[in-house]
Amino acid sequence: MRLVEPETLLAEMGGPLDRADYDWKAARPGVLSDEEIFQLTYAAQVEWGTEGTFASLDISRDPVVRRFLRVWLDQEVVHADLLAEVLARSGAAPVTPVHRERRHRRGAARGKVLNQLARLGVGDDFFAVHMSWGAINELTTLRFYRVMRSNTSSELLRAVLRDVMAQEALHYSFYRNAAIRRLAGNPRGQRIVRFALQHLWSPVGLGLRTRADVDRLMAGLFADRPEQVAQMDHQIGRIPGLGGLDLITATMATAGHA
Repeated sequence: MRLVEPETLLAEMGGPLDRADYDWKAARPGVLSDEEIFQLTYAAQVEWGTEGTFASLDISRDPVVRRFLRVWLDQEVVHADLLAEVLARSGAAPVTPVHRERRHRRGAARGKVLNQLARLGVGDDFFAVHMSWGAINELTTLRFYRVMRSNTSSELLRAVLRDVMAQEALHYSFYRNAAIRRLAGNPRGQRIVRFALQHLWSPVGLGLRTRADVDRLMAGLFADRPEQVAQMDHQIGRIPGLGGLDLITATMATAGHA
């Protein structure tokens, strides 16, 4: 499997999106459905929540990974800002960044300590877990946005999601390539990553949002799109050691939408 060099992917990422590039006057109150408002609110809060994720996972000494995580954070926060502005200009209620609540700040601090302990426990294979986990989160986020963009009648939202998806695709490629590099020919790392994902992974946003919200999001986007679920599981399975894991199928079954 031919992999793109991490430095090449970083160079392609560029900077954060610029809100001046969008025609905000095109926003029309009432154009978004209640379900779209729910999905976009969820997405904005999760994208803002990358600040907490960054705080808990910024423990790598790899200079390329450290540069990537900074680029990733800066771009994801702007994604949240743009989605929140789409909502506001479409007449929805203001979105609040829930990750700044005290309980979530404490959770990020605890998470960093737990990640440091896990790093001591499993060695550098911890970073294989981080990169694989990140790849799956970026893949599912990218699919979320693809379905949302295909469903909406808002031209403004379509324009914003087009550019957000382009950056998310590069984030996914970086995580995936880094995971493959760490897991190829590494059976111990493959076992550790598979165990962690089987027992600990949940869809991005759980913790910031409730299990009921996660189930609603997954059902609203994928319950009638089994081909999307199968495609995600297939892509995840191409990471060494993750074949047949079927994380997304299992998630849909847990949510009652297999």
